Amino acid sequence: MKHAQYLFVYGTLCRHPDDQTQHPFLDDCEYMGHAFMHGNLYEIDSYPGAVTSCTTQIKGELYLLRAPERTLSVLDIYEECTADFPQPHEYIRRQLLVNLPDGQSVFAWTYLYNRPATGLQRILSGDYIHHLKDKS
Repeated sequence: MKHAQYLFVYGTLCRHPDDQTQHPFLDDCEYMGHAFMHGNLYEIDSYPGAVTSCTTQIKGELYLLRAPERTLSVLDIYEECTADFPQPHEYIRRQLLVNLPDGQSVFAWTYLYNRPATGLQRILSGDYIHHLKDKS
């Protein structure tokens, strides 16, 4: 029996804040709820990038992958981290420990920013959706 695989998203793949509609790339996924990982969040270019660290929390959403290979291959293209894209990739996919509000943790796939964060605006709240609302 295969073990469950999860995906943690923290930016443009999160549910739409007004009507909670799920991103079309996540149609094969089951929304599990809010979650967070440890790291720093940066504004890249009208989208965020996460860098692991133990300093702050990055808030996002956890999904159960029902068709992991299919969903992750689509997301790898979306995040431009396949062999078809020039190196160094802007993002890399990694499995990290993600924390749930009830204190439980799971390992989940997520996309991490893979370039220097020097000069980028750090999103101190760790919450990209909240950051977008503050900007508008």
